[in-house]
Amino acid sequence: MRKETVTAMSAIGNEYGNALFMLAKEEGTLDDVAAALIGCEKLFGENPEYADFLGTPSIPLGERLGAVRAAFDGKLPDCVTDFICLLIERGYMRFFADCAEEFELQYNREFDITVADVVSAKELSVSERQALRDKLQEKTGKRIKLRASVDPSLVGGMIVRIEGKLLDGSIRTRINEIQNAIE
Repeated sequence: MRKETVTAMSAIGNEYGNALFMLAKEEGTLDDVAAALIGCEKLFGENPEYADFLGTPSIPLGERLGAVRAAFDGKLPDCVTDFICLLIERGYMRFFADCAEEFELQYNREFDITVADVVSAKELSVSERQALRDKLQEKTGKRIKLRASVDPSLVGGMIVRIEGKLLDGSIRTRINEIQNAIE
């Protein structure tokens, strides 16, 4: 049963995220919609009780839709506010992140953007991020979007995941390699 749920999530995310992408492309608002989705994802992630409220069927639909309109009308592109309302009406609010992820995939494909997940021992400075982005763009020939996170257990260095490849330049890995060579 769990597999069916995952499949349903993917199907809903794919269908609705793709539909929103096509609408935004047709309206010429791809960048605005992409930025709005990122903002909404952050808002819902930081306020899970709000996202739960929007997806709770026992709360009257009119109340939930009214809350969305009050919060977002005039602040987000109309199609994003309408999209959130549609998800609420259909009982799919819990799939918002899946829809946003599919939109992002389509957006990245449209603009030849590759996502690089970077894990470093400490927060990268703006100049370090730019230098890394430039280097990765040079290697791939694509625009790079960095998603950076910090893992102090790396001790130093960084790990980069890009286009299915893992580039591990962490000191932790180098220490492990030395230990294995000694043993």
